[in-house]
Amino acid sequence: MARPNPWRIASISVLAVTVVLFSLWWAFLRAPGPAEICEHIIQVTLREAANTQMSPQSQERLVETTREQCIQHKQDKLLLRGRIKYAQYAKCVMEAEDLIEIGRC
Repeated sequence: MARPNPWRIASISVLAVTVVLFSLWWAFLRAPGPAEICEHIIQVTLREAANTQMSPQSQERLVETTREQCIQHKQDKLLLRGRIKYAQYAKCVMEAEDLIEIGRC
């Protein structure tokens, strides 16, 4: 009876571990980046600003100030909270449809 090749067993084991780790990352840690989150927040803000009938100039200033502060804030959040908490936060924000829901995240 031929003995199994130990290199073959090791390579299959490494492949299996890699697939499991990638699957876990895909399910739990994959999240939109700060720019995508901020763009979503800006779109929600503009939608709500349209409901309040803000002037176009006020809306432009609102977008500029939001964009300037948002990306840095989200990058800081990623560094301070860690990748797992950030992923949960990012997914929550992307699912939110108004600023109140975003604030709850």
